Amino acid sequence: MNRTEHGYAAIEGLAGTMIQPYLVRLSAPVDEATLRGVLRALITAYPKLRTVVEPGLHRCQFRVLPEGRLIDQLFERVLRVHPGLELDDPDVLLAWHRDALHEVVPLERGLGVRVHFAPHPARPALIFGVPHIFADGMTMVHLVSQLLRGLEGGPIEPMPLEAPSMLGAIAPTHWWQWPRQLWRSRAHRVAERRQLAALHVQQLPTRLQPHYTTTGLCHHQVPVGTARLRAAARGRGVSLNTLVVAALAQAFLEQAPDDPLAAAVIRISVNLRRHYPASAGHGPLWGNHVGAFLVIEADPRKPLLARVRSVDAAIREGQARYARREMAWTYLWDELTPWLGRTLIGHIAVKMMRAGRFPKISCHATSLGDVAAIQPPAGRVRVEQMVGVVNSISPLPVLTELDGRLGIPMTWQRAETDEADVRAFLTRVDAVLARMADEVLSATEGPPELPVARAAA
Repeated sequence: MNRTEHGYAAIEGLAGTMIQPYLVRLSAPVDEATLRGVLRALITAYPKLRTVVEPGLHRCQFRVLPEGRLIDQLFERVLRVHPGLELDDPDVLLAWHRDALHEVVPLERGLGVRVHFAPHPARPALIFGVPHIFADGMTMVHLVSQLLRGLEGGPIEPMPLEAPSMLGAIAPTHWWQWPRQLWRSRAHRVAERRQLAALHVQQLPTRLQPHYTTTGLCHHQVPVGTARLRAAARGRGVSLNTLVVAALAQAFLEQAPDDPLAAAVIRISVNLRRHYPASAGHGPLWGNHVGAFLVIEADPRKPLLARVRSVDAAIREGQARYARREMAWTYLWDELTPWLGRTLIGHIAVKMMRAGRFPKISCHATSLGDVAAIQPPAGRVRVEQMVGVVNSISPLPVLTELDGRLGIPMTWQRAETDEADVRAFLTRVDAVLARMADEVLSATEGPPELPVARAAA
């Protein structure tokens, strides 16, 4: 296990089951027997799906179960069929997805995959879930694409099994660079903490609790199409993801328009795969290889276009620190995680939660990007909707683009925040994105479009 996987193993029970249920609505009927056969082939090709968490002498480790009778027995619990679900009812679909989000998968037993299938004469749906300890978002999208390939009768690509230390993604290139890079990393960390201590971090209405209960789930689709949003992003020289992060920040800051110390603090996920040196010879690194940095936005009265420029600069700098190998200080401490053990890590987490000492952020935003690449070329079975989520102790929006639509599903701790507050926040995000598009495009398109009615969440 790498340091992230040890952390997931320790907080699996505290924060709730960390399964990642990806809801996938298909464009054509799928035979149950065919789906069962494809899933069995996927488990054979992907050793991580046959992995269990096994106690070692001093720390936990992964053990890949061998193919054979044991896997056949465990596979009996992988696929469950739900006939008669009214899939065209958004409330039914949401409730079904929420149940899957709370499903408990015994990591010490296996198999690390759960699939729920709802037949439909035209547009069936399935929920494909893998615990976060075995896969990050990039790996999940790849697994869904392989599942679609199998449903089309194509071969499933075997997954190489790799387990490099995450240290390789942040270590300086040469030994003599360590002192300088460590100093720069620590200096940034100290400055960031000093900055945060002087600000009023905006959050969803939150009532800290000594225990978590269940996770809230909201399906949400932005009413403004991605073609218009992407045109607005290009008009400012930024990416669509940057535009949405700026909208999230603005929506938080609008909660305190008259507070000069108000700030939105958004944790951004980073794909560490691109930062491993090519000389290491790694493959696709399916599994968990994710880092993060903070985007800190202040001044609630800053104009929207200035907000976009500011967020873009913060994201570029955060990504550049990884490219310059200036994240070593933080991650060197994290490398101690495997040696602390599940009990001590869990104990520390419980004490921090009850003392209210978890890092105070507005939300943790992650992006799956445009998932159109999962579609099989000229395939009969295509994805019409994909909603990927995971449990989180902080509000977690997952940005997902498909067929010109932007989805922002969100999970949060229900013990701390009410659903009405989450939906009100997402409504503000919609309004901010519409204003951003209008302000950028009105100069070249003439009169701005009338606001599009908000889709039902």
